[in-house]
Amino acid sequence: MGYRSAGSAIRCDDVEMGGNFFAQSSFATHALVTERNVVKVDKDLPLELLAPLGCGIQTGIGTVLSCLKPFPGSSIAVFGAGAVGLAAIMGAKIVGCSTIIAVDIKKGRLCTAQKVGATDVIDGSAPNVLEQLIKLTGKGLHYSMDTTGVPAVVRNAIACLRKRGVMAHVAATRPGTCYDLDPSVALSRGIKVMGVIEGDAVPWSLLPRMINFYRDGMLPLEELVTTFPFVDINMAIEAMENGAVVKPVLLMPA
Repeated sequence: MGYRSAGSAIRCDDVEMGGNFFAQSSFATHALVTERNVVKVDKDLPLELLAPLGCGIQTGIGTVLSCLKPFPGSSIAVFGAGAVGLAAIMGAKIVGCSTIIAVDIKKGRLCTAQKVGATDVIDGSAPNVLEQLIKLTGKGLHYSMDTTGVPAVVRNAIACLRKRGVMAHVAATRPGTCYDLDPSVALSRGIKVMGVIEGDAVPWSLLPRMINFYRDGMLPLEELVTTFPFVDINMAIEAMENGAVVKPVLLMPA
């Protein structure tokens, strides 16, 4: 009886034995990966905190460090203070942004944003979000980042920018979602809008950097991660959906 790889599934004698959920099969006890996709970490590191690094955290950090590349003393607004947005805030603090604004509709996440580096927070449900952003910065933001995919939020993320500002769109949107973008605004003000996937990260390069940031106390992952035993998976999902936790991590039984 032999094993072979067939596309995205593992088969035994032509019977499918596994899947490829989100390209990783998270609930599997074993995984087959290519060598270039493996990042070795020290055994003393807490795996439950490192678990989200390869997805949401690298998306937020990578977008800031590798794509937006804000200069020290610049300003940035992050729309959505989930795992991706909070990681972006950490990244903005690491590179030395002087004004880091978090926008979200959940007070708990805004509090977390302040803990990890936000200098200012704005309730996203307020009717004057754009006005508040402009007031905080005078001329508008140098950079902005949308993690929500909500059209009205995307418009604010673009409108809050100053001349030659740059906006990064990292949200996974639903099929058919459309945004209004006035070309004359982008042209007359030199605005740039970029789409970013997974922070444009090269994992074997970025993950060790993030681990070093964590070791140096600049990436407080413990503020984002809440662990749940696997049997409480439904509770973890509910806590994530209602905003009680930012990044639930399931602990598999021994």
